Amino acid sequence: MSQVQIFRSANCLTRVRTRAHTSAPSFYSPARLSQLQANLVLTTPHKETDLADKTAKTVDTPDSDTSGTNRSTESTKRGQSPFSILGVHDYRLLVLSNLATFAGYQIRNMAQAWIVLDRTDSATLMGLVNAMPGLAIISISLIGGALADRTERWQLLWRTKVIIASMSLLTAVLLTANVLEWWHLIPISLMTGAMFALHNPTSQAFAVDVVGRERLVSASSLNTGISMTATIAGPSVGGALLLLGHDTAFYVLTGLYAFSAFMIFRVRTRHIPVPSGRNMFSDIRLGVGYAYRTPIIRALLVLGSSAIFMGMMQPAIPVKVKDILGLGEVGYGVMLGLSGVGALIGSFLLFAFSNKIRKGYLLIFAMLMLNVSTAIFALAPNIFISGLAMFLQGFAFASWMISVPVLLQTTASEEMRGRVMSLYFMTVLTHQLGWLIGGVGIETFGIQPTLFFGITGSLVVAGAAILMTPALRKAR
Repeated sequence: MSQVQIFRSANCLTRVRTRAHTSAPSFYSPARLSQLQANLVLTTPHKETDLADKTAKTVDTPDSDTSGTNRSTESTKRGQSPFSILGVHDYRLLVLSNLATFAGYQIRNMAQAWIVLDRTDSATLMGLVNAMPGLAIISISLIGGALADRTERWQLLWRTKVIIASMSLLTAVLLTANVLEWWHLIPISLMTGAMFALHNPTSQAFAVDVVGRERLVSASSLNTGISMTATIAGPSVGGALLLLGHDTAFYVLTGLYAFSAFMIFRVRTRHIPVPSGRNMFSDIRLGVGYAYRTPIIRALLVLGSSAIFMGMMQPAIPVKVKDILGLGEVGYGVMLGLSGVGALIGSFLLFAFSNKIRKGYLLIFAMLMLNVSTAIFALAPNIFISGLAMFLQGFAFASWMISVPVLLQTTASEEMRGRVMSLYFMTVLTHQLGWLIGGVGIETFGIQPTLFFGITGSLVVAGAAILMTPALRKAR
């Protein structure tokens, strides 16, 4: 596109803007036209850099929240602190929402697992209950991805968070009335998982709407690190809350999810879906085909399926804390908190050096560290070595959470992003099905054989994905 063409297009937009003030519908608001003009500039070929820079300055509004486009323009500035992204209003709200979500997730998982184990003394039943959300997510995640690409993401996000909060409130009320049975948690967990199946791909796709592709790595790293702050405090606080009462933990959890929904409700970024003219199932089929034909995405989805083996470790943690180490709720919370500390440190280190590390190498490191830490935990004779293993696992988990979603989001096209992320969550959340397999295995064979089976399966699947896809190993 020549400079003359650019100026002509800009003049056209200016004339449309003038008419919009008097007769155009809200879709053609001044803010929307500024977005379109920004898009015109940002898609200019490299040879027009000088003109693009000049025009970008006119639309560079760091605190504007009508779209992620301005964030993308902002990211092109040189010498800017990575933490400057916190100056973006909608991103701050997104971070606060994720803080509450992470803390709530940790409290819910540990509280629910402990309640079932305490009341039934069965690792199998504990694993069954905590596997239900994963089962729901795997079952309808593709629908969630299609909805993320077909509907307004902001609305879908805050509404699913409200329903998740309602499920936590129901659990709290049943506990207060002293009528909760372990099997009551199965339908509640299924509904919670179904909402997360809609929420997760939408949240990932919406992050790009808020910050733009150019700032996605910095945003993802910083967001993971900040969220891990809640991961540190969440389990320990959850353990203390359980001592005050099992219902107390779920009332606090309800408040956290309600706060998370309120933060999203205040976000001003909007995603305007483009109608495809196809039905939802056609969109799903196209999304699956697109993922299969894209080598890096296909390999990352295979890699994600190894999560089922790593999930087998999760029921081993409360069982070892309660039956082998002889600790209670607080000890369980501290053990999970050490994993959060490792994740926090890992997130900020990776944030600082994200531009210097290939994402492919980071994936290899994450998989090796996850399996090494699992082996250490299986063999640990005391609380100190067990805690070290949990710390290392958290560090590796941060590497995973920064590299895999970012690679998927930046590889997938705009119109396919929601569906690709839904496929990712379908694979990675087999992790929760690992709860059930691990629970049955622990009761049948013991902790060490179960965990070493999980290590073997994880290395085989992950190794195959990495070794058979050279493009993945070279990915930046």
